Amino acid sequence: MTGEFHRFKPGPALVHKLGHYGYTTTMFDEDVAFYTQNFNFIPSDILYEVEDGREIDAVTFMHLDQGQEYSDHHTLFFNRAPPSFDGGKHRIHHCSFEVEDFDTQLLGHDYLLTKGHTLIWGVGRHIFGSQIFDYWKDPSGFAIEHYADGDLMNEDNAIGREKSNGPASMYIWGPIRPTGGVAS
Repeated sequence: MTGEFHRFKPGPALVHKLGHYGYTTTMFDEDVAFYTQNFNFIPSDILYEVEDGREIDAVTFMHLDQGQEYSDHHTLFFNRAPPSFDGGKHRIHHCSFEVEDFDTQLLGHDYLLTKGHTLIWGVGRHIFGSQIFDYWKDPSGFAIEHYADGDLMNEDNAIGREKSNGPASMYIWGPIRPTGGVAS
């Protein structure tokens, strides 16, 4: 605002909501069908891979269908487990928490670094959902994400569908994605 100054204070990035949750699953098609047929989740974007000349859905980002009311690009996502998957039927990929804005996110990033916490990946910007991301390990090794500035969707947005470009499909800018992805 005119005549007012921003004076930021170092500290943790204050979270104002749980943004999304995702997991890797060997029952990808069944899980997507369950959530889309029994709840008001609908796909926002689908990434597919080509195997033996067929398109196989690999990642589905889903938002809550609220009609004309806008909701986050995804509140739930599924990642198809690779054939070498050793996590049983499924494994939590990560959960994500929304912070107020980019400044808050970077202040939180610096705070976590000064406290010696383990950075997994970030800061960068996702392609699907457009969130500015920052991934960390909590003390138990679980992957968490802080994010800001994500896309909002409503019933007027068409479902996106495109071929996966591997790790490059997940970000438009930022550090190179770690080998093996985010989840450990």
